[in-house]
Amino acid sequence: MRQRFVELVERLSVFIGKSCGAFYLAAIILSVYEVFTRYVLNAPTVWTTEAIIAMCGTAWMLSAAAVTQQNRHITVTVMELIVGAKMWNAMRKIALLLSLLAVSGLMWANWKPSMQAIAHMERSGSAFNPPVPSYLKVMLMVALVLYALQLLANFLKTRKNGNEKDPVHVNLCADLED
Repeated sequence: MRQRFVELVERLSVFIGKSCGAFYLAAIILSVYEVFTRYVLNAPTVWTTEAIIAMCGTAWMLSAAAVTQQNRHITVTVMELIVGAKMWNAMRKIALLLSLLAVSGLMWANWKPSMQAIAHMERSGSAFNPPVPSYLKVMLMVALVLYALQLLANFLKTRKNGNEKDPVHVNLCADLED
């Protein structure tokens, strides 16, 4: 049961992480469109900047779980060399538990603002005036839940693997290779 949970969470994290590339591609296309309309047609838009910010913010938040699943986040690897495999494994477990505690605190702190954002559609106040603040608050909650699930899966995997130095990585670019 634990193994199935870990595999499901990892697949979900990788799928969402890969899917976030579409947000960045759309943001690039919109940036080119904005430059063209502003400098060639002399007709800038009022909506592209906020749309780009929302897309990039969404992609960044949702990809946190995939980065965690791959262990591609910033880490002090020199400590691994200094303390040895057994101590490093213990430190990784403690770090995962502390991270889970911190993310749980962020979820708790973000719950009320997320619910208020749904109930009272906050808007940006610009000429376009989209509900980006409400959208991003809700997306932050979704991303925190996904991130917490991946941290839990990583912790369960370290418990199962014992002193294994590095968990097996799922290649995020496997479908791009020959």
